[in-house]
Amino acid sequence: MMNRSQMLGRSGVTVSLLALAISQVAYAAEAATASEAEQLKFEIQQLKLINEKQAETLKKMERRLSVVEQGGSVSVTAAQPKTAASTEVIKEAAPSASVDNMMEQEHALFNNDLTLEFGMNYSHYDRKELVLEGFLALDAIFLGDISVDDVSADIFTFDMTGRYNINDHWQLGVNIPLVYRETTFQRNVNSVGAEATVDEAALGDITLTSAYKLFQETATRPDIVWNLSIKTPTGSDPYGTPTITKTVNRVVNGSVTSDQVTYPEELPTGSGLWSISNSLSFVKTTDPAILFANVGYTYNIAGGFNDISSTQGNQPGDVRLGDSIFYGLGMAFALNERMSTSLSLSQRISQKSETRLKGESWEEIFGSDGNAATFNVGVTYALSDNLSMSTSLGLGLTPDAPDYSLGIKFPYRF
Repeated sequence: MMNRSQMLGRSGVTVSLLALAISQVAYAAEAATASEAEQLKFEIQQLKLINEKQAETLKKMERRLSVVEQGGSVSVTAAQPKTAASTEVIKEAAPSASVDNMMEQEHALFNNDLTLEFGMNYSHYDRKELVLEGFLALDAIFLGDISVDDVSADIFTFDMTGRYNINDHWQLGVNIPLVYRETTFQRNVNSVGAEATVDEAALGDITLTSAYKLFQETATRPDIVWNLSIKTPTGSDPYGTPTITKTVNRVVNGSVTSDQVTYPEELPTGSGLWSISNSLSFVKTTDPAILFANVGYTYNIAGGFNDISSTQGNQPGDVRLGDSIFYGLGMAFALNERMSTSLSLSQRISQKSETRLKGESWEEIFGSDGNAATFNVGVTYALSDNLSMSTSLGLGLTPDAPDYSLGIKFPYRF
């Protein structure tokens, strides 16, 4: 049996082991608490950083919203200390070149001091008319000659345009065209046929333009520009031009058959009259598209000429071309920073023209009214920071419009 001293010794060892175990458990619990606290501190720090970033983004968006509602735009930069300088509104950098190109062609661009533009446009017309020379017998049988008159025209216009911005709301410009025209007249009766071609190259009508920005675009209102243009009669006029009659003879079945075609001696490169056009153009940005439209009226001023008839001898009188209303609408897409494309529809409706011989009253010219509608497709590309290329294709929708037209322009901004 164990004596008392042995029992006391064993009890002391048990107490020591129990105290050591308790201390280890306490240390482990303390370590776990410290690790959890560090984790919580880390998560709290991350949440604070996220909240600060969101608060910074929210302030930037609020500043941008405020400026947009007032009719402007801003660009934000990295967060800076809140000083008087850093709280000022910073204007946004210039828009992309693709947007500038579209604005310049369809509206007006006020970002640059001076823009010089060189361009070329080609239009083709082809008109065929069936002419009946005879009479209808028994309401079904036509007795006489059937002829087909064909007039085809090709018009090349080389022009130079200059635009100068007096300030960020007012722009003045001038357009100087050089016109080359070639027209072929054909007449075919009884399979004989006569043909004549006339061409002309000369200065066209110079146009002076003015564009004034009335309202800046906002969230609820489009950009609105008032356009005024004056066309001067610097080109050759079509009045009093003498005509030539060409006769072609051919032997058919032992008999001589002839055809005659009558055509003007020269072609005009202008209207010969002053005209004033007044219009409004609109642009609204609806990401990713840009909507644009215009509407206007052209007033032609009557003028007097020494001869207004194609017959021999001078017959002085006055000419008054019919006024016209016009409109256009379309949309454009910025494909990237340098390229944009556009689709549009334009239409011009003209009233009848009038002539007045000296000492007589005004008389309307039969068939002189017109309705020209065109569907247009355009592509613009920025060749550099200053030079761009703009191309267009127009398809005629009515007989008075060109069958098709092709255009290319190279605006250079200073």
